[in-house]
Amino acid sequence: MTTLLKRPDLILWLSDARGQYIPRDFAKSFADRAKSVANVSDEDWAILDAGPDHHEYWDAWLDVCDAARVTDNDGVVYHVYQDGDCWLVPMGMEWDEEADAWRWPHPFTTGANDNG
Repeated sequence: MTTLLKRPDLILWLSDARGQYIPRDFAKSFADRAKSVANVSDEDWAILDAGPDHHEYWDAWLDVCDAARVTDNDGVVYHVYQDGDCWLVPMGMEWDEEADAWRWPHPFTTGANDNG
């Protein structure tokens, strides 16, 4: 028997209503960002904390969007994506050009029909 398993969905982390403050608010949105977020330098955190008046603010945000990995309490790992809103996208999801949305590349199943 094959069972379709539920995969994690993307998470709307910060609304575009925050505008230029999304990077700063992202930096401030974790109780323990050292535990929850990997691949962000202390320097980039400090720049984001300083806000949009810092001359390297947008460069630091690009670095975060390119490299940061956020792990939730269930161990799911996400990358950061901004298209106005700031999203956490589970690793493995792919952008589907036709649907203009994030999608899982294929159904994830387990059971008797698995080949390994």
